[in-house]
Parts: sequence; C-alpha cells; structure tokens
Amino acid sequence: MSLLSPPITNYKSKKNQSLGIDTYFLSLAQSDLSGYNVCPMANKVMAKENNPNKSNCSAVCVGSNGKAQQFPDIMKARIRKTKRFFEDRDNFMTELVVEISKAIIKSNNKNITPTFRLNAYSDIKWESVKVNKFGNNTIFELFPDIQFYDYTKIPDRITPFNYALTYSHWGKWGATNNAMKQGQNVAMVFDAKKTDKLPETFNGRSVVDGDKTDLRTPQNDGLNAIVGLRAKMSRANINKELDKTTSFVVRV
Repeated sequence: MSLLSPPITNYKSKKNQSLGIDTYFLSLAQSDLSGYNVCPMANKVMAKENNPNKSNCSAVCVGSNGKAQQFPDIMKARIRKTKRFFEDRDNFMTELVVEISKAIIKSNNKNITPTFRLNAYSDIKWESVKVNKFGNNTIFELFPDIQFYDYTKIPDRITPFNYALTYSHWGKWGATNNAMKQGQNVAMVFDAKKTDKLPETFNGRSVVDGDKTDLRTPQNDGLNAIVGLRAKMSRANINKELDKTTSFVVRV
C-alpha cells in the first residue's frame, strides 16, 4: 500500500497542476478514527469529545467527504496508514522517504515541480519526527530543496524554511491574532457558497481565494494574507456552527 497519493487522484492536488506543480498528499485518517489522535487541537470524533478549548472541525472534516464517503476502502486504507505511523514508525518513515524520492524523480522527469503535503487531514508536527534510518534527520532536512506545506491549528510552531505553514483559524481569535502578529498567513472558512465571491479584505489583510489552488506557500498566496475558503458543508451545518460561541466559520 502506497503512502503518498499521486497528484491526479486528489481533487485539491489536481488544482495545483494549473500552476505547473505536482503535489503528493499523505492522507491519514482524521481525528481519532484510527484509535490514534492526529488532530491535537480538534475535538475527538470517536471519543465524542466536547472541549470548548478545541475546534469542532473534526465533525465536519473534508476527510470524511468525497471519495472516502463513496468508497469505504479509502478510509480503511487511511486508518491502516495511520496505525502504521504510530505502531511501526521506523519502517513507516523509511518507506515515506523512499516514496518521496521516487515522486521527485517522476515529477522532474516531466519538468514539473514536486511539492508535498504530509497533513492532508491531520496536524502532525513533522518537524519533530525523525527518520532513524537516514541519520536521525527530519524529512525537511533530507530534502532541503523540496517545498512542503500544510495547514495547522497548533500555535507557535518553529519550522524549517522549506516547510510553509498556514495557520487555520478555528474560532479562538486570540490565537489567530497572535499568528497574524507573527507574520503567518491565516486560513479562514467564510460563510460563503461555492459561487459567492470572498471579501477582498478582512481585518486589514488582503484575502486570497484559497479554493482556486491548494498550494499554500508565500510564493503563491503572498505574505500576511488571509486565505479565504468557502464552507464545504450543508447550510444546516453552517448555521449550527455559526450559532456556537466558538465557531471556525467566519460570517461574511
């Protein structure tokens, strides 16, 4: 079972090909679906957690929609991969390095720039995960010329230059404002339909349309930007989320 998804198999990664970019996703099972929690700042779905200091995004995570909803074997594969990461870490990481190496060669042979998103539906601190077989280095140290990127809800992360993180707003404005002060780009889910235009600015920052591509890098989105995303859920769920004291959906 391959760990990485080819660029053409994921709806989001396919968007990046319009930029001449191949993006390979590592899709783990979100929240605690595997028995291991990969989203530390979100409430656990299986445990029915309801911590007001965590995001409610797990209940409506896009990881449960699309092909994973149509084909149950896809979610089963994500669960198996997630268990391997926690239960067989050394072999998992060794295999991941090999797959990244092969993906780079494949993209370079097509004269396309390879990029990688290791947290498709998770929020693991990859900058802290070492690969024992390859000198106890991180993925980013092993591939210093390759661009990696992710969203995160974990504050105050210190990451290498080739790992671009976009802070994901989840309703706690203090944490979001702190990320802004640190110069991070911030992703916000707006109460907007698929065909709606996003606001041009928000809280004094320019808003870029994050639904056009998935490439969350300063080169693509600019600096000090709000990455606007449209709510990918039913109107009933949007209204339910907006009624909460702490909502990850931002009213336009």
